[in-house]
Amino acid sequence: MGQDFHDDLLKFRHRMGSIFLSYRRDDAEGQAGRLYDDLVAEFGSNAVFMDVAAIEPGRDFRRAIDQSLSSCGVFLALIGRNWLAATDAAGRRRLDDPADFVRIETAAALRRDIPVIPVLVQGATALSPDQLPDDIRDLAYRNAMELTHARWDSDVKLLVKAVRGYVSVPTARPEPVLVQPGKKSAAVKYFSLLLVALFLLGVVLYSRRGGKAAGGAAQESTETTSSAGTASSAEPEPLKRAPEVVSEQANAPATKPAKALDFSLAAEQVPLPDNPKRFTFTLSTRLPSWAIDQISGVHYDLVYTPNPLSLEGGPAPKFSAVYEGWGCYQTVVVSVHFKASASKPLTKTFDMCKALSQ
Repeated sequence: MGQDFHDDLLKFRHRMGSIFLSYRRDDAEGQAGRLYDDLVAEFGSNAVFMDVAAIEPGRDFRRAIDQSLSSCGVFLALIGRNWLAATDAAGRRRLDDPADFVRIETAAALRRDIPVIPVLVQGATALSPDQLPDDIRDLAYRNAMELTHARWDSDVKLLVKAVRGYVSVPTARPEPVLVQPGKKSAAVKYFSLLLVALFLLGVVLYSRRGGKAAGGAAQESTETTSSAGTASSAEPEPLKRAPEVVSEQANAPATKPAKALDFSLAAEQVPLPDNPKRFTFTLSTRLPSWAIDQISGVHYDLVYTPNPLSLEGGPAPKFSAVYEGWGCYQTVVVSVHFKASASKPLTKTFDMCKALSQ
């Protein structure tokens, strides 16, 4: 873990304009994790640094903290109800200890004179100078923001707006694409329009070519196409399996309607090496082999009112999606979309927490 932290620290020093999230574990760990997830969703994991508690043995933690703060653009001091009064095993107030991590982080940020924003959670009140040690007394004069449970999403939006100007997001590995339920990205829409335009152009060119060779045959073909189109609008044509796909059963029909498709949710979690309390979650869909070639994509809506998440699945056959977080979602709505334009997507609801135990 020490080497992993050292590598992360070196990478963080090159992240110009990153967000440093400071918190006290026994004060606001839950809110810190939730805020971290929201900031990563907005700016990417390479732009947010949260935990310096894994400094390897033998290193001067004061210098390590200074290094981690050397290139951050904004410092968020998460303050809960117990932030001021937290005590150590001997009953002394932690803020009065010059070696307290939170005090060292805050003092280092104030010395750099970067934007330092007190973020009040759990109903904590604004700080006063006489409550703080000399080296962090200026924290009381920094304009604070509040995150409340009831208005979490709207409060986070205001915080994101406040820090956006101090954050420059570097080029990083692709993050999971977040898509709002029922909406598609602009790139997908433009690509779909391009495909439709190319298809129509091909139809026009083919019709003209066929008309010159045999006008009667072309007219008959046009009438047949028109008739088929009318029938298609009245009742969707069953999905057809690609010829090269081998059926799971020797006597399985060559065509199966979408409504006959059954599928299930698979989920797994892997703890992060530098923070075992936080996990990488992978969602995937178990599908019969005969249906995979007929599916254009799978969409996952993770339903939780304070912090919903919407993920687009990756390529076949599992159509997997990945996110990082602190726990599972009890309600996950999976939508399977088909290549045939006349077929409506199939939607099923699962309990992700149960899927993790299977």
